[in-house]
Order: sequence, then C-alpha cells, then structure tokens
Amino acid sequence: MRAKPYFGDLQCRFVLICAVVFVSVLATVESPVWAQRRQQKIEDVTVQQVRGAIQHGVTALKKSQGAQGNWPQFSSFKGGVTAIAALSILNATDNPDDPAVKKAIDYLTSIKIEKNYCLSLRIMLLASVDPAGKRYLRAVQTDVDRLLTGQGPGGGFSYIVSSQSKGDASNSQFALLALHEASRMGIIIPDKAWEKCRQYWEACSTEDGGFSYLSSGGSAATRTMTSAGISSTIIVDENYPDLEKLINGGRAKCCSEGKPSDRVDQALRWLGSSFSILGARDQGRTNRLFYYLYGLERAGRLSGRRFFGQHDWYREGSSFLVKNQNTTGYWGSGGENQQVSTAMALLFLSKGKRPVVLGKYLFENGEDEFHRSGVHYLTRNLEDSWKQKLNWQEVKGLDASVNDLLQTPVLFMSGKRALKLRPEQKTKLKKYIENGGFLFAEACQGDGCGAADFDRSFRDLMKELFPDSALEALPANHPVWSAVPGVRLDRPDEKPLLGLQACCRTSVIYCPSNLSCYWNIDRPGIQRRLKSKELLRRIKYATQVGINVVTYATGRNVKEKDATPKLEGRAKSVLTSRALEFPKMVHSGGWDEAPNAWKNIQKRFSGLEVSINFKKLKVEPENDQLKYPFVFMHGRSSFTFTEEQREDIRIWLEKKRGFLFADSICSSKEFTESFLAEMKIILGKPLRPIPENHLIWSERVGFPINKVTLRKRAGGGEFVEETTRPQLLGAEIDDRLVVVFSPNDLSCALEGTTASQCEGYLRDDAERIGVNVLLYRLLVE
Repeated sequence: MRAKPYFGDLQCRFVLICAVVFVSVLATVESPVWAQRRQQKIEDVTVQQVRGAIQHGVTALKKSQGAQGNWPQFSSFKGGVTAIAALSILNATDNPDDPAVKKAIDYLTSIKIEKNYCLSLRIMLLASVDPAGKRYLRAVQTDVDRLLTGQGPGGGFSYIVSSQSKGDASNSQFALLALHEASRMGIIIPDKAWEKCRQYWEACSTEDGGFSYLSSGGSAATRTMTSAGISSTIIVDENYPDLEKLINGGRAKCCSEGKPSDRVDQALRWLGSSFSILGARDQGRTNRLFYYLYGLERAGRLSGRRFFGQHDWYREGSSFLVKNQNTTGYWGSGGENQQVSTAMALLFLSKGKRPVVLGKYLFENGEDEFHRSGVHYLTRNLEDSWKQKLNWQEVKGLDASVNDLLQTPVLFMSGKRALKLRPEQKTKLKKYIENGGFLFAEACQGDGCGAADFDRSFRDLMKELFPDSALEALPANHPVWSAVPGVRLDRPDEKPLLGLQACCRTSVIYCPSNLSCYWNIDRPGIQRRLKSKELLRRIKYATQVGINVVTYATGRNVKEKDATPKLEGRAKSVLTSRALEFPKMVHSGGWDEAPNAWKNIQKRFSGLEVSINFKKLKVEPENDQLKYPFVFMHGRSSFTFTEEQREDIRIWLEKKRGFLFADSICSSKEFTESFLAEMKIILGKPLRPIPENHLIWSERVGFPINKVTLRKRAGGGEFVEETTRPQLLGAEIDDRLVVVFSPNDLSCALEGTTASQCEGYLRDDAERIGVNVLLYRLLVE
C-alpha cells in the first residue's frame, strides 16, 4: 500500500479544523462542588509531587540512620525514634525487606524499651512487617503482655508502664494502635482490655462533641485529641463490638443496627466545624503539627471521610507538606526532632495516598439506614485478598460531581427505603458509569428485613438511566463468579447477582439481598465469639461475593488517591468557527455500545480549543448523509447492510473519496466476521494486513508504533498481557487507503477511566493507534 499527499478542495476545511482539534486538550468544565466551597485557598499538588516528597523524605531518613540501625534518641524515649522512622519507611516503600527497615528491627529487638510510646511503636512495626506472625509473633506477644500491665484502672496508658497511672489520651491512642495491629496479627487481646479502652475514650469525650487530653474532666477538646478519639473509638468498635446489636443467636440482625457510633459522628462534626490543616499550630503548639497530621490521617482513613466539613483533608495536608518540605528532605525546624516530624509527615502522605477502591454512596441526608461500616470491613478483606493496602471513602451524592465519583472505581449503593434521587444525581451517576465507573448495589431485604422498596426503585432507576439494557441474572459462566483465581462462587442462589451491560462491559451489578450486613460482622473481634458455624459460613460467603465483584470491576487496577483520570469535558468554544463533524455509522450490530470512546481520545493533545459535533449517520435511500470525508464505525455483534446501503458506501468510498475507520468492540468475532464479509462485497476484494513499514505506524503522522500490548483471557478467566506488533487491516482504491479496520478492540479501551473488561489493546496503545489513523487521513492518502 502506497501513500501520497492529498489536499483536495473537499477536504480543505476538514483538514484545517481537524488539525486544530487533534492537537488540542479539552478543558474540563466540571469542578467539584466541595472544592468550590472551600474556605481557604489551597495550592494544587500533583500525585508526582507527593511521590517526590515521599522519596525525598525517605532518602533523608535513611541518610541519618546509624551504623547499628538506630536513629538519634529523642529525649529519654529509647527506641522510639528508630521505631517510628522505620515504620514510616515501611509504609512509604511498602517493602518489608528494605535494608533500612531490617537494620532498624535488628536494633529494636536487641534493646529493652521502657516507655509506652516506644513499646507501642515497636509492636506496630513488627506486626506491620510480619502480619501473618511467622517470625515476630512471640516478640509481639511479649510486648503486648507488658503493655497491658500498664493499663490504668480507668483504661488509659501513661508514659511509663504502670497500672497505677490515670493515663493520657496521647499515650493511650498509641497503645490502642499497637493492640489493634497485634490483634490483626492473630494475638488475642482480652475483652476486659478492650472494654477498659472504650470506657477511657468515653471519659475523654467532651460535651461539645470533641475529645480532650485528660479523662478527668475540665480539659477542653482539641483537634489532635479529637482526631485520636475518632480513630480510637472506631478501633475499639472493630475489636469489641456490641454483639447484641449485630447478632441474634445464629442469625445476623441485618435491619436493626444503625449508625456505628453517635460519638464518632459528633466528633466528626466537631472536627469539621473547627478544621484547620495547621491544627496544633493554631493552638500555639508548633511542635505538635506533624503529630496532629498523623492523627488526622487515621481519623479520615478509618472513618472513610474524604472531607471534614468542607475540607479535603488529604489534599490540604499534602499541599502543605509538599510546600513546606526542607531542601534536605526533612520536615520540621527549631527545637523539633526532625526525624520524628519527617516520619509523621511520611505516614500522613503514604497512608493517605493509598488507592481508594470503594466509595459508599450516601443519599440526600448523608446517611443510609444500616451497617454503614460494611464497606470498611470489605476493604479490609480486599487488602488481605489482594495483598495490597487500600482505602475507601464516603461519597455524598448531592454534593459530588462526576469527577468526585470517578475518584472511586466502584461505587456501592445500599438501602431498604425507596430511592429518591434528584435529577442531577441521576445524571451524574449515568455519566460516572459511561466514563468507566462501576455501580455495585444491594437491597437490604431478607434476613428478617422483609421486602425492600429499594429493590423496585433501583430496578426502575436502571431502566431510566439505561433504557436499552436490562438487569439480568448473571449466568454461571460470567467472569464475576471466578474473578478471584482459585475461588469459585458456587452458591449463586444464596446471593444472586444481576448485571446490566453498559459501555462495553457489565457496568452495574446488583444483589437483591443483604451483603453489607455480613461484611459488617466479618471482623476478628466478632468471629472468635461466634458459636454458629453456619453463620460464619454465610459471613465468609457474602464477603467473597463482595471481593469477587470488586475484583471483576477493577481487575485489581486501582490508582493512588487523586491519580484517577478525570472526566473529559467539552471544549470551550473560544473559536466557534472551528468545529468538527464526527459521524458514526448506524447499523444493527451494536453501533453505539461505546458512546464515549472517541471523545476521550482528545486528552492526548494540547493546543487550541474547538467544538466537536458527534453525528449519528444513517445510510438510507435518498438520505445523503454519506457526504463526510471521514466516518467511524464499531460494533460487537453480527450485522448486514442492504444492497442499497452497500452501493451507497461503495460510491462514497470510490467517487467521493470517503474514508472508513472501524474497530470491533471487545474484539468481537461476530462483528469482525460481518464487517470483513460486507467490505468484501462492497469493494470486491478482501481487506489485507497493513504492512509494518506503512506510514500509518510512523511518527511522521503521529506516534511511532511498532509494539503494543494486547489483553487476552486465559483459561481461568483472568486477563494476560502479550506484547506484539499492532494489527490493522485495510483496503485501497486507486492506491488510496479507503478502509482501516482493527479486529482488536480500541473502543472499549478508550471508553472508560478504569481497565477494560474486554480482550483488546490497552488504553494507551488504543489512543496512539486511533490518533495515527485519524492524522493519517487528515494529511496523507
């Protein structure tokens, strides 16, 4: 196939306009409502800047580590600086074999530790390095036993290990963090210890909703202690819940348990109303700023809150830390211990930026009826399944923009009452799904809940949003049932799943019975108290359903916080005379199943702004729509043209110098066979592979493309990736390329912001191929 330049009159305006369009990036018109309401101006910070700050801080800490593996001692707290520095490096690198961490552990396990702060940090470090307890279980058990001897009669812990001390909230929160990590490691913490911890934090709560430093009264609430009180209360509830609210004999109480803790909600409101990212500095305690940030991160992460009040705590905190990092890589100054400040800054940045895998959708009142913590515990179990640290967050449906929704690859919706969403909420949900989001929903019915009005209203909502698709039972061969390698969900009647096909994949999965009720009681603090083996089995099965759905929806491809691609917005038509007609051919084989694919491709470019008009093109007798020099076509099932349509397409390609670009959605064999057969009839010859040395693969028209990555399904249903040369088929008329076809999927790769569930090219390769074909048509024949 040869290529020769052509710039005929028919194409002059088209070439000029398209050359502008495909060197332009579109400005996103939606900005988060929450961001618009922020009371203080925060400089934007990129994911790359956060990563750079973390790396700079880790490098600084490693340089100051002593030959024995220790860091300089802070006051009389032997081992404390070393433990928190190593813990921060571990969280920043996610590498338990990091030499700096291993050297620190060797040092810490060789010394005697006296102070509660330091003892707690050593427990946290060893449990984090060895969560399965294969190496340090005995050492952690010894430290836990000693730590518990210092729990005071009121449940608190003090600086020294002494059971006679009243304790303070600061030492007590670190001791509780240590007990929690030890519990996750498999160490049994006596119920009496958890109960005393609960009593202590109840005594630290203040009348205005916050938490104070002392439990004896007379002490005002502070931001540092309120942050500590929020996370501590959540941890106690996880490890020592009120079983009467959750279980009745051998059955789960799915429709009687309400909010997890009024005290937590009150404290969250207090913190939101008095929020400042500077925290303790505002209170005249400059040396506690980084301590405050470390506590703030825990409160936000464990509660699933992205916002305190109107403040995006992680965005504001990371912006502050990136801006105020010293050139040496440290944070802190003056009399502060820079290693401790830097370690706490690293813990804030690294834990806060963990990928958000699930978003809990809250309705108009910002709440739902039951087991709000279910998503929290499902995320914990996802971490164990994926061997990856993850976050979750609540999403307020009324306030969230589409870009806010896209920060969570899976949006979970649950309820018993009928859905009453406002029109703008429905519009955003539809756009979220169309741009790669995934909706996972359940109805709280059965298990003593009776019938739920939510069931009917959710089905109606899906009919309204996607009238051309239907919620249907997912068949036994659907990949969701085997999404986790080595696990097969074999009780589809126990927890039936319905799916809705939209935007190239199953984009909505709905369970018409309780799931999150069981997730909510799938935690070690409950399981070891259960006597019913059947209830335990049902809990584990419901959790596995949740894990499978989220694994299917994401392909385990989740991005760091704030790294999720944003909605591709429409261009601001500054140059209104520059507009591109982008026609897509209508046919009976699924002509519009990836409606956003070619809108999204424009993020590749930068330059002038234009407007784009996407057209639906019907090839009908006496309907002269085949007047465009470029037409796009895709589909996923078999189709045929009529004799009249074939003749019109032949005349358009041959005499009107038309150009047809097509791809097969999800690499559909049915569509590919139909398209190739129709082109052979129309052109009188088959399409042939476009050779490797063709100009269409060259940087002379776009990107140099000689290798691409194809996703293919393996025997177990999971995807495997293969590096290969790209494949396009084409046909010429009079040495002019008139048809280009990709039998491997391009459209679904371009359709969403998350990983495609189709066989075909990865998104980056699909973008490059699409750009090259478009620019080739503009500039060359």
